Amino acid sequence: MPCGEYFTSYGSRMGLFRWRIQRIALVLGLPIPFLAPLAVQGGLLSTITQIYIFAIAVLGLNVILGYAGEIVLAQGAFMAIGAYATTQILADGLAGVQIGLLPAIMIGGVLAAFVAIMFGIPSFRVKGFYIAISTLALQFISEWFFNNGQFEWLHGGTQQAVPAEVGLIGQWFTITGSEMQLYFISLVLMLLFALISLNLSRSGIGKVFRAIHDNDLAAAVLGVNVFRNKLLAFGIGGFMIGVAGGLFGYYIGFISPSYFTLELTLQHYVMLLFGGLGRVWGALLGVGIVTAIQEFLNRFLQSVAANATSLEPVFFGVIIIVVLAVEPKGILAALGQLKDYLRKWPFAY
Repeated sequence: MPCGEYFTSYGSRMGLFRWRIQRIALVLGLPIPFLAPLAVQGGLLSTITQIYIFAIAVLGLNVILGYAGEIVLAQGAFMAIGAYATTQILADGLAGVQIGLLPAIMIGGVLAAFVAIMFGIPSFRVKGFYIAISTLALQFISEWFFNNGQFEWLHGGTQQAVPAEVGLIGQWFTITGSEMQLYFISLVLMLLFALISLNLSRSGIGKVFRAIHDNDLAAAVLGVNVFRNKLLAFGIGGFMIGVAGGLFGYYIGFISPSYFTLELTLQHYVMLLFGGLGRVWGALLGVGIVTAIQEFLNRFLQSVAANATSLEPVFFGVIIIVVLAVEPKGILAALGQLKDYLRKWPFAY
């Protein structure tokens, strides 16, 4: 008599939550982040909020790099575009009309998506590290642009304070930028984009992205418009990163080009590779674990000596090298191997 769980239709095989244990985990785990502010306060709550914001940005990077296989080195530039556009709209309104925080963030994401598509056009002729150089140029251009006072009429100023008291939509549902409000806004947006990313990977568009990632020449032979779908990946990922940038600007309350440098791009790459490239849960897991490691190292080194914090990149780099040497596919792949082992334990087969 057969035992275990079996798929009896393609619908169940392609379901978002395929296994019983996944549905149980969803029911038990989903209320936890909504109840967490009751037990967590102060700096820890702020850190979790930043994790949610960076998770949105890393999910956008995962669409471009993990799904479509396009190397992008302009993560900071996309976030800067979203942050400056959102701040300008919140401060001056759109055509003199205050449209609220959420529409402003979405418009910032659209602008970031447009710029991402423009700098993704070279993918028509080049790929790999060559397209990476194209996006790296955008990173340098954005830093020069936002640091240049002559373009203040366009970007609003190199350093800007973000208005704290705004409406979520128009002038309705006014918020003041408190930690609790930022936490729930970031949580809801992160869950929304995570759900979009999960469904995108199961859709026809996601499968086309995967085909381009594996072998774009073979995909073209099968009738896939490679160039158009690469630009689509740039647009979707750029939009998500731009939204994260606008939300991050509102979160810190003050924007400056120093927040959106190449270092931020490399940090998000570490988060994605650490968790697992091409997997939504890997991106979310990587952001959380890397942020926790950074916070732990910072506090530990501060307790050792006042000037020991300068060694944080060294310790952090060693940890990353060890983890990627043990499991190059990231933490999520290691957890998958552990799950497979426990599924057949104690038998050897």
